[in-house]
Amino acid sequence: MGTALGVDVGTTHIKVAVVDVAVPRTLAVASAPTPAPADLLRVVADLTRQVLDASPGTPVPAAVGVASMAETGVPVGPDDEPRGDWLRWDGHRAGRQSDELAARLGRAELFATTGVRASAKVPLATWAWLRDEHARTGAGGPLHGDGRWAGAADLVVLGLTGRLVTDHTLAGRTMAYRLGVPGEVPTGFDAELLAEVGLAPRHLPRVLRPGETVPLRTGPLTDAGLPAGTPVTVAGHDHAVGAFAAGVRSAGDVANSVGTSEVVCTVLAHDPEPGPVAAAGMSLVRTVRGDRPALVAGSSSAGGAVAAWLASLAPDDERAHLLERASVVDDALVAQLTADGPAAFVVLPYVHGRQTPAPDATATLRAVGRVPDDPVAAVRGVLLGAVLHARWMLDAQAALAGAPPARVLALGRPVAANPAWAALKRWCTPVPVHVVADEEAVAAGAALLAAERAALVASAPVLAAHPAPESPTNLDPALVAHRLADFVVAATAPR
Repeated sequence: MGTALGVDVGTTHIKVAVVDVAVPRTLAVASAPTPAPADLLRVVADLTRQVLDASPGTPVPAAVGVASMAETGVPVGPDDEPRGDWLRWDGHRAGRQSDELAARLGRAELFATTGVRASAKVPLATWAWLRDEHARTGAGGPLHGDGRWAGAADLVVLGLTGRLVTDHTLAGRTMAYRLGVPGEVPTGFDAELLAEVGLAPRHLPRVLRPGETVPLRTGPLTDAGLPAGTPVTVAGHDHAVGAFAAGVRSAGDVANSVGTSEVVCTVLAHDPEPGPVAAAGMSLVRTVRGDRPALVAGSSSAGGAVAAWLASLAPDDERAHLLERASVVDDALVAQLTADGPAAFVVLPYVHGRQTPAPDATATLRAVGRVPDDPVAAVRGVLLGAVLHARWMLDAQAALAGAPPARVLALGRPVAANPAWAALKRWCTPVPVHVVADEEAVAAGAALLAAERAALVASAPVLAAHPAPESPTNLDPALVAHRLADFVVAATAPR
């Protein structure tokens, strides 16, 4: 048995897993709230010790992979130390700078070049914001000058290896990286786009070639038991890494990755026309191996919407128990699904606006219909809203791809640990839904990808998946179409 270590730096939590790469199987996992950048390496080391202690007798991990949320990072100085807190994807700080870049360079042209829509969350706009903020004071900014940008995964690898590197799936979310063609992934950021915000390639990480690793140096992980020189890689964008681990690797494969945010990803045979993709609010990317194009439809609020809605319903110490009660698949769940007219209730799951379909930055988390007196039914309203929105994304993506999928692979703790959420997906999706059993598919995927890149395995095996739970009764597909149509009308209605 060979093992690898996977790290997933998420919006809410950081996870570390030891994975048997032959089966594959997660042997131990540990998590903690995502720390500030200055504490990140210490927390990774602490979690690594925990998972190694929890898996005695197994081989020492022979490779390390790090995945993370995208569009999130921090400037670092010449000493490789972070300068400040995370500049996160959900900060909404750089809307003006994004609009100015789009006006100057052209929205359509930017999308055709990068595959990314101009928005407040893209790092290129954040870097312009940093420049503007510090220009007002006359002081040098933390990035411009001798600073460099490190994404969340990049910062972990920098601390472990002394090398500031990134993966093309993370570089591709910055709007400062050209897509290239499938199979020919660029190994650097675009100098012309960087010059628009006063930066140069020296301010950014080097982009690893697909399959490339860097060696672990002496430090916290060698103190934990890993040998110096162990291959380390930036595995990539968390949703893309999870999709890879689930086996979504060939044209027509579809992943539905659920965490704080949610992504539907369809692997394509060839690049589509960029205009309709951009108009739908989606992105055009490359899979983690760099060999296939893929469409990404993202919702900034999935688990985040559930957490926000729970916060409106119950005190903090009651929310976990309430969500547990709402996670049961029972007749009451079916009754809520089949309710019509005045009894119908759903929550529009938009905490940070809607990215796609029908992009709307002003979309909010709100109830449609009367909120039930039963708090369990009230929670299930937001689960239903999240699932209906995912179905809307799936349909829009299938139209752009030119064909519906044969099945959907769902992954992430919310669907792996919540039977009601998984059952709702199965009820609402027009093709079979299989749920990846591993609740930490991204951390496991980072380990598997590291094992592949370190040549521990010729091709990373696929995590096990099982059919989503069935509802207690068969539901008419026409009812699903009716509920979806009502949801879209409510979501797009003028307010």
